[in-house]
Amino acid sequence: MTNFINKYLTNIRALQTFQVLRYAVLFVTGMLFAQAGLSTELIGLYEKLLFLASVLSFFWVSGFIQTMLSSHGKIEQVERSEKLFNVFTVVMICSILSFIIFRVAANNFLESDNDFTRNITNIFSFYLLLANPAFLVEYIYLLLNKPKNMIVYGTLSFGIQLTLVVTPVFLIESETGFYYAIVGVVASAAFRFLWLITLLMRHAELKINFEHIKSLLLIGSPLIISAILSGSIDYINGFIVQHYFDDATFAIFRNGAKELPLALLLANSFSNAMLPRFIDTKNLNEPLAEIKTSSLRLMHFIFPVTIILMLLSKSLYPILFNPSFAASAGIFNIYLLLVINRLVFPQTILIGLKLTKPVMLISLAEALTNIVFSVILIEYAGIEGVAWGVYIAFTLEKLLLMLYLKFNLKISVQQYTSVGWLSFYSAITIAAYIFATKII
Repeated sequence: MTNFINKYLTNIRALQTFQVLRYAVLFVTGMLFAQAGLSTELIGLYEKLLFLASVLSFFWVSGFIQTMLSSHGKIEQVERSEKLFNVFTVVMICSILSFIIFRVAANNFLESDNDFTRNITNIFSFYLLLANPAFLVEYIYLLLNKPKNMIVYGTLSFGIQLTLVVTPVFLIESETGFYYAIVGVVASAAFRFLWLITLLMRHAELKINFEHIKSLLLIGSPLIISAILSGSIDYINGFIVQHYFDDATFAIFRNGAKELPLALLLANSFSNAMLPRFIDTKNLNEPLAEIKTSSLRLMHFIFPVTIILMLLSKSLYPILFNPSFAASAGIFNIYLLLVINRLVFPQTILIGLKLTKPVMLISLAEALTNIVFSVILIEYAGIEGVAWGVYIAFTLEKLLLMLYLKFNLKISVQQYTSVGWLSFYSAITIAAYIFATKII
């Protein structure tokens, strides 16, 4: 049994499992809040707090983690890494700045006019301070090649989070229970932060190296800008829809404009897990072959799930929401087509090789393309034109990344993608989209 686990539980699978656990806990928390009888206002406050925390941090957390992974090879257990502590230092500074901005801006954003909301907001701000640095833990385990430790940490930390956050709302009356649930959110973040400190004490040399910090900022800044540009697309589309349509149509769009979460989680985790494999730039054949083999396994799993959802979406949306949201299924199906591009990984290679400026510039082209085509296609396809604008922009991004690899680095798409299988699954997915849209 142990040999089977050691063989099956690779770093990639461990990181993918970890991210699925994270998403599952957030999803189950929202569901249990509703079942506990928590008011929609309090659930809305919780979601707004998470949203604002994400807006203030997603871009620099993503940028610096990817920079850390592309700058490290495997960390030997006996080695104390100076780089780890410097990454932690930069992330901690960013976390403190985000904490300060949150404290200043949150009450205005939430339009809070009572002491209860202000107290909740102030308590939650410490989650932002502690949780973002703790994102380093799973990636340190990745670099240490300890997938079992990552799973143990994820199971324990998310189990504690779910227990501390959900239990109060079932045991204590509404507002008081919610107050202690937010305290539980912060306590679970503190647990993960202390775990991070323990790891750093064991594996990091507590020494500031300004040259490394400078390198970290130079490599990471384009990735941060790229994350801002990519992340802004959802918000830009929201403004476009709000400008051209009424509130009811806006709600229909927002409920349909969602990628398959499983595809996002598995693809992004796989991409991050592969970054340290490019530390040896003299031998690219091995990591390129690994991307090709592992991405094919993802195709065999994600494409069938996507096709099934596409065929069932028209029936599911009226059941999961209500008949007024039937039109959301058409938008959702267009977003499902993004999986065709999501399972090609040219960006992984470029980030792994620390060629982050092309990634940033291509992300800018993606954002501009999205705006132009969304506005143009509204005239021809209505609300679905915005979704098609997203698809065209994302497809262009992947094509430009692949062309950069082909002409600047002489790396063809066949070296890191099973083109035959991708073409096969793409054709079936497109056929399923046509069938679901025109026939069902």
